[in-house]
Amino acid sequence: MIPRLAVLLLSVLLWNGGASAAGVTLESLFGSYTGYATVVNLVTGAREEREMDVVLEPYKRRGFRVRWTNVTLVEGRRDRPGVKRRELAVAFRPAPDGSYFVEAPEYNPFRRKEEVRPLAGDPIRWAVLDDSGLYVYSFLVLEDGRYELQIYRRFPEREGIGLFYERILDGTVVKRITGYAVRTE
Repeated sequence: MIPRLAVLLLSVLLWNGGASAAGVTLESLFGSYTGYATVVNLVTGAREEREMDVVLEPYKRRGFRVRWTNVTLVEGRRDRPGVKRRELAVAFRPAPDGSYFVEAPEYNPFRRKEEVRPLAGDPIRWAVLDDSGLYVYSFLVLEDGRYELQIYRRFPEREGIGLFYERILDGTVVKRITGYAVRTE
């Protein structure tokens, strides 16, 4: 059931297509950004505020890398016990037909090349650029057989980028993040 569902889901999402669009280009999104985001747990109703830094940059010939840091605030501040900091980075290269991007594992000369194993919990990541922004998808099969899809959207807005994220668990949106970040120098 899960493998067929995964294939169906991936084919529907990849159909969104288009590695380059009229209004939004990778180059127009490249840069460093700093801003805030609001996290809403749609199951419990809990809300959190986060500070964030996002860097979108070229990767190899026609790919890109996204690096981001989230700082979950406590009582609206980052100098309180319980503050959480998380850093992530993912690189993408164009798919063979150029209509979307696939995750490009970072080269490490001291580690053997390992295959992505989706049924062992490894995420499958890909990205699509269209006229509404850059979408990064992360699909996981959980230990109990359920699936999780995370969708990150970054799009041009005012003097920076808007941010939108959803975590979908077995077809139900359980978390939503919205935010805005200004371009930094």
